[in-house]
Amino acid sequence: MAITLATPTDVGHMVRAARKAQKLRQDDAAGAMGVSDMFLSGLENGAPGVRLDKLLQVLHGLGLVLQVEVNDDIAVQYTTLQRTKAAKS
Repeated sequence: MAITLATPTDVGHMVRAARKAQKLRQDDAAGAMGVSDMFLSGLENGAPGVRLDKLLQVLHGLGLVLQVEVNDDIAVQYTTLQRTKAAKS
């Protein structure tokens, strides 16, 4: 099921729902994911300005996958950028 997340509060609710569905306490989940209790609490409460790397760390820790739906023009540009980056490596 795809659910649209449009605000920091939406993201927070998704993170909290995933954590609760796994029956994890907030402090236990935070420790297992390598983030502070304060960070996870802020994220779940929709705090703006969350660090992207930490957000991705939490999503991964909860088994959530971040996907972006794009049109064909954007997909072509993205693929081109990825190939260029790979060729330079």
